[in-house]
Formats: sequence, C-alpha cells, structure tokens
Amino acid sequence: MGIYRRGRNWYVDVRDRKGRRIRQRIGPSKRIAEDVERDLKVNIARKRFLGVFETNAIPFSEYASQWLERKKLNVMQSTWRDYQSILNVYALPHFGKTPLSQVTQGDVEEFLDTLGDLSAKRKNNIMVPVKCLFNDARRRKEIQENPAEHVRRFKEEKPFIDPLSFPEIKLFLAHVDPHYAAYFTTAFLTGMRPNEMLALKWVHVDFEMRCITIREGRVQGIEGPPKTLSSYRDIDLLDPLYEVLSGHRQAFPPQSLYVFTGKKGGPLEVANLRNKIWYPALEQASLRKRTMYQTRHSFASLMLSHGEDPLWVARMLGHTTLDMIFRHYGKFIRNRMRKDGARFLQGFAEAGLGTIPYTAGLAPAMASPLPAGATKDLTIFGDDPAENLGHNLVTSCKFVAKKGSRNPVTP
Repeated sequence: MGIYRRGRNWYVDVRDRKGRRIRQRIGPSKRIAEDVERDLKVNIARKRFLGVFETNAIPFSEYASQWLERKKLNVMQSTWRDYQSILNVYALPHFGKTPLSQVTQGDVEEFLDTLGDLSAKRKNNIMVPVKCLFNDARRRKEIQENPAEHVRRFKEEKPFIDPLSFPEIKLFLAHVDPHYAAYFTTAFLTGMRPNEMLALKWVHVDFEMRCITIREGRVQGIEGPPKTLSSYRDIDLLDPLYEVLSGHRQAFPPQSLYVFTGKKGGPLEVANLRNKIWYPALEQASLRKRTMYQTRHSFASLMLSHGEDPLWVARMLGHTTLDMIFRHYGKFIRNRMRKDGARFLQGFAEAGLGTIPYTAGLAPAMASPLPAGATKDLTIFGDDPAENLGHNLVTSCKFVAKKGSRNPVTP
C-alpha cells in the first residue's frame, strides 16, 4: 500500500475508512504520486474522525426513491409494488441515509444477516431490487463499484412436489364447493398457474379449436401480461375439460367476462380461494394438507407418469426447455408414447373421473347456447348416485374427432 512504480508509471494504492481500495495511476512523476497519496489520506482521515463526506454524496434513501420512480416506466405494476415493499420494509431501515458511495460489500452482507430466519428464496428475492439499484447507480456514475455484485445467492431448496393421485383428485372434487369445481378441474387438467386462471377470460377459451390461450395474469389484484415470453402459450383443451367448460359456460350470461368468478360474480382472489375453498376441501376429504400450487404439479407428474411426451408437457406448462421438467419431475417420466394426452386420459377415465359439475342455478335463463359438439349430460365420477356425493359429475368423455384438429385421445 502507498505508492509504487510499475513500468514508467507511478501508482497510488490506499484504503478508505470502509476498507475499500482506492488505486490510481498517476504517471511518471513520483513527486506528484506522493502529493496525491498525502491528499487522499487527509481526505480519508477527515471522513473518519470528523464525519465529513462529499457534499455531492447522495443518500441511499434518496437514490432509492428516484430509482423507484424510474422503474415505474419499465416493470409491471405488481413487480414495482414488490420492489417498493422490499425497499421500505428491509433495505431503507438498514441503509437509510448512508451515502450511496459509502456502502460496501461488507455492509450488504451485514444487511443480509439482519434478515434472520427468512427462507433462502425470500432473501434472494429481497436482493433483486437491491442489486438492481446499485447496478443503476454504477451505470449513472454515482458509484464506482456495485457493492452487491459479488454477494452470492443463497441456495434455494427444491420445491416440494406432492401431487394428488387420480383417486385423491376424485375425492377432492367430490368435497369441494360445487361452484369452484370447474376451477379446480381446469387446474388439474391444464397445469395453469393460479394467477393465469384468475385472469382467464371467455374470449381466450376457444371451443372450436379446443384450446385455452394464456395472455394475461393477475397478481395482487392487478392484471397484466405474463412475466416471461414462454408463459404466452396455447393450452390443449382435453376432452374431459371441454365437457366441463362447455357446461360451465352455460351458467354465465353471454356478456360475462371472466371464466372463474366468486359466487356473487366478482373476481376471485387467490388467498381466499386457498384458505376458504382449497384447504377446507382437503380437510373434508381427509387428504393431507398441500399447497394449492400442487394442482400444477399434479398435472405434470400424472402426465409424465402415464408416458406423455415431456416436450408436450413442457409446452402446456409454459417452459421453453426440458430442464425444469427433468429437474422437478424426472422421477415421474416413463417410456413415452407419441399420442399426447392419451395415456393420461385413459388413467383419468379408469379412475372414474370425468367432467365436472357446473352450477346450474347460477344463471340458467341467461345461459348462452352450447358450442357445437358439446353435451349437456355432465355427470361425474360414476353412475352410482352414492358415488357422486352431491356433485353429479360422471365420466362422459365423448371423444370428438375433428378434421384437421389433433385429438390426443385414443378411442
């Protein structure tokens, strides 16, 4: 440390009060290098002992406010709210009015220590806006280095895959509130994410082409486009689900907007759906408690365990590669057939599952006509009334082979 010569040039190498290295190339003059070193040490001493900082050093809190305002223009509103919440709850109380240029990697690591017992995934999510903020400051020349750049991510645990079996799905649907049976059948037969289902509109359900188009999601009550390009996709409308949604459509007036709504016609909210519908139905069916996201895992694991093409499953889930499929669902993959969905539907039918009940009393007078090829005899589970448990849901999968369309079902 101090001054040293390399080749024809002299360098100054000192550390500031935070232990950060300050190294500058001065030139061929040793005298000037000594003067610069002396001035740097004086400035460092003034900051250390007198609390004197550069007059143009912007506080972390002020820069965070400016950064958030700029972010409004290029991130989704739900993402912006997450950033704002993270900064207000975690980052600002720690960094506060500390000059942005004085924050070191040690300070960032100390900040992470204050997060305590939060999960690794949550800590990584908290660091996303913090790292972005410092990257932005570096691009704008407010700081020379990003103090969070070399802070390692926490190792996240793999998500717990606890899918429902066919008998468990049957049992769950027999106990869930009939108004929400179509919602959960769609979840089990498409693998759609909850935010995608909450925002699903009838205009995106194509009965003629037998597909569901994913173009929106709803997060924290705000609708917007999916976060990733792969989430824009068309999902095959398998025959049992075609029957379910055809009947479900009859319960709504022609001008209705959303496919799934609350009992009073308002938009669904994922927390209420999870706590007031999903968990109570699991308990009533004497099934172990699982997260509602297991509907998506159930779709993927059952499809793969029945030999369906992993590429087709990945496309249905909105993944561009097989990496996620093999990483999370590898143990379910067996020798596969080329007829997408056929083996799954065979198991679906053998389990006594089928189409789902729609709530006939919702709006029968205002119901729109059934799409071509649909049927009204929507029954469930089996022919035995005792087996239906109040749902009227049977296996009536009428496999309609349409010219030019791909039907994944083997007659």
